Amino acid sequence: MRKLLLALLLVPAVASAGGYSIPNVVPRDLAMGDSLVADQTTSGAVYRNPAALSRLSGLDLTLALGIVGNGSTWTTTTDLYPSPVSQDFKAATPVAFYLSWSGKISGHGYGVGVGVGVPGGGNVFWPSDWAGRHAIISVDRKVFAGYISLGVEIIPQVRVGGGFIYYYGTEKLTVDKALPGGSDGLVTLADSGGAPSWDAAIEIQPFLDIPLRIAADYKQQAFMKLKGPANFAFPAAFGATYPNQDFTHTLPYPSTFNVGVAWRPIPVVDITAAYTAEHYSVYQSDTFVGQTIDPSTGQPLNLSVWRNYGNASIYRVGVAWQVLPVLEVRGGALYDQSGVNPAYFNPSLPDAKAFAASVGLGWDVMKNLNLSASFFNAWFETLNSVPAASTATLDNASSFPGSFRNWAWIASVGLNWKWDPQATQAKAN
Repeated sequence: MRKLLLALLLVPAVASAGGYSIPNVVPRDLAMGDSLVADQTTSGAVYRNPAALSRLSGLDLTLALGIVGNGSTWTTTTDLYPSPVSQDFKAATPVAFYLSWSGKISGHGYGVGVGVGVPGGGNVFWPSDWAGRHAIISVDRKVFAGYISLGVEIIPQVRVGGGFIYYYGTEKLTVDKALPGGSDGLVTLADSGGAPSWDAAIEIQPFLDIPLRIAADYKQQAFMKLKGPANFAFPAAFGATYPNQDFTHTLPYPSTFNVGVAWRPIPVVDITAAYTAEHYSVYQSDTFVGQTIDPSTGQPLNLSVWRNYGNASIYRVGVAWQVLPVLEVRGGALYDQSGVNPAYFNPSLPDAKAFAASVGLGWDVMKNLNLSASFFNAWFETLNSVPAASTATLDNASSFPGSFRNWAWIASVGLNWKWDPQATQAKAN
């Protein structure tokens, strides 16, 4: 029973960036390769760098809607057929909402803000009859996050910030299982749960008369406690052996460290660069614990699927050009050195090293309202899954051989609205 169930409960995850992280869908950030660690100009700083909230003024609202497309094509490298096979396309729609208030106390800037976003997740939908259906058919994962942030200006050249984060993950998956006697059974699993975390940030402007800023932001890892039912749609002969039951699953969301610079060589051009470190080495396995007793141990059924991820590094650049007083054109690029381990690769997580490019624009519809749009496209290296010798053992039963060519894109639209009572009062005077 233990070995059979282990093959069923593969972790539901999808990569739109390293691991199962998703790039920031706020249009200006996305268009500039998500490199704006040191160049936050809206309430989006609640997420990217809370220290920058103390540089804003008044009320600021940011809304964004993204559309994520991702998929993979598998080509056999063994005797498994038919081949090649591509995933069915079903888009995901992450959203972002941030609201902040900024002002001054005793001449020092401050800012407070709240927000919600979707920093991780995605989906996988393989055909129900493909050769890897006994590994995975479909996956839908979402990692939501809520933020409460504060930024404070220590001196005009130094700002610090941070706040509280709560991550909440949901997962749904389906997998087909070959049963003794030549029959098949369908397994579905749905679970959800969350965990708290925290954020710390700093922003420095070395020289007040030079438009150059340096910033860093750190988000602590969180281990979400997920729980939900597993349904075994098996023939009646297997009903007693595989009863429906709840499973628990601890899902890690990695700590992330972002450091960046922003420089205006001339007033209408903004150049940004950033480095992101994602601590995905914490993602060594997924363990599902059921309610029934494993007869081989006398303990609750405990099933582990090994990932053995390494840490990921992402290098980002961006540029913005104010071509007209009301129009900004943006572009960016990044390179993602994913921590995926080919020897433990499973098609529920189509990940690989990737290069991405992005474009976008922002239009000031009126003085206090900006509309923006962006498009981001990633090109993944072909990943050849070559399971290690341990594949034949229980600890690596999730590995699946073949050549995988992955793809992903994100489109986003959004608005930013500002209301600054101090500016309104100054104009009236």
